[in-house]
Amino acid sequence: MIDKGINRGIAVAMQANAQKRGRKRKSAKMYQNWQSAPISFPKMQSDDFSEMPIVVSCKIAQTGITIMKVHVDNGSSVDIVYGQCFVQLPESIRTSLQPTAASLTGFVGESSLPMGVLPLNVEVFDEDDDSLVRQAWLDFYVMRTSSYYNMLLGRSALGKFGIVPSTIHGMIKFVTHKGVAMISSVSIMPICTAVNVKSAVQETADVADNMVVVNPEYPDQKIKVGCNVSADTKKHIVKLLVQYMDDFAWCENDMTGVSRHIAEHKLNVNPALKPVVQKRRGMAPDRTKWLYEEVTKLVAAGILCEVQYQSWIANPVLVKKPDGSWRMSRGYHQIPMAREDADKSAFHTGKFLGYLVTEQGIQANPKKIAAIENMTAPKTVKEVQSLTGMLAALMRFLSKATEKQLPFFKTLKGCLKQKSFVWTSKAETAFQEMKKLLKTLPMLTAPVDGETLYLYISVANEAFGLVLVAERDKI
Repeated sequence: MIDKGINRGIAVAMQANAQKRGRKRKSAKMYQNWQSAPISFPKMQSDDFSEMPIVVSCKIAQTGITIMKVHVDNGSSVDIVYGQCFVQLPESIRTSLQPTAASLTGFVGESSLPMGVLPLNVEVFDEDDDSLVRQAWLDFYVMRTSSYYNMLLGRSALGKFGIVPSTIHGMIKFVTHKGVAMISSVSIMPICTAVNVKSAVQETADVADNMVVVNPEYPDQKIKVGCNVSADTKKHIVKLLVQYMDDFAWCENDMTGVSRHIAEHKLNVNPALKPVVQKRRGMAPDRTKWLYEEVTKLVAAGILCEVQYQSWIANPVLVKKPDGSWRMSRGYHQIPMAREDADKSAFHTGKFLGYLVTEQGIQANPKKIAAIENMTAPKTVKEVQSLTGMLAALMRFLSKATEKQLPFFKTLKGCLKQKSFVWTSKAETAFQEMKKLLKTLPMLTAPVDGETLYLYISVANEAFGLVLVAERDKI
């Protein structure tokens, strides 16, 4: 009897387990079935189609807040919350913003740094049936810039919701447990439409007419006054700007900034981390020239100061502005940097590849020259190689440089072993003459349009060289 009871219990348990497995298989099959439901759109008439962007509404499940003007854009690889929407979200949502080091690249190639990543539980639902709904957690990049839209749902969101957009129908569809949901795009003013050439020309003229000079000492710095204001209002605006003209910074010396005891920048750096010294990167001549001029102005204004032997050094980053000029994307003009953190904001400037850029032209780096002048006669192959390496950085300033260095190279010829190295008397004479020559190195400069240039050619048995020379002020 006991054995039968045990067997009967086992049989019941096995039957129950089989039923559970059957339910799981049935549930999985049902799950697959609702997700694979077909989505279709009606056939369109040739002239009955939408050219407008798809704009819908969605809900934040954590708070129940409905977000209007949500742009559905399958051309975007990320989901975005714009600044004006973010600041209106409850604090409980905003405090979940997470930092990010990512940068986003826009339609025309410009890069933007987001404030951070905001995880949100988003809900989309059918416009006529609230039971047709789907939820998903999305990571939104929060942008500082404002937009006509509050949010943007990109390909990441479309994939998680299973959304199929149709621009020509002006709607989106997606599958839910209870059927296919549909959301029609709301009617909005188009952001990009066909441009009327006549209107565009008139608008350009209006922009030019509304650029006013406020400070006569700086006629190139103009301020744009709104095109849609009346002439009387424009007159009062200009009068107000002129009245408070001294409150604007017209040059670098005007950027006195905020007093240090009121506010200052601080860098929250882990003291246990090793300082970073970036390797100097070369720049194109036009960028180098602009950087020198800009840094010179900022040093004269007391905003920057020259430092040496820094433990933290970065490379300056130049960004081209829409008008084709450059701007340096670093600096703390209005609010000073805390003194204990100032050394961490140092960056390379001016000196590169043994050169020193000045307003007059390009000079040899004095440190490179001093290193050779203070050098004793080489005693090893490695020291000769070090000497020729330092001279290589000064080749452009040395006349007949290769010919003058031949005695150095000859000491290395056939020198397979350290013991066979001999520093000859000819090499010593050339070494001392080279030190004298370094005291009178010329300056390199760019030619002036229309001036006469003289080509000098020097030919020796072992080498040849040439140089372009300009005569200025009888020099």
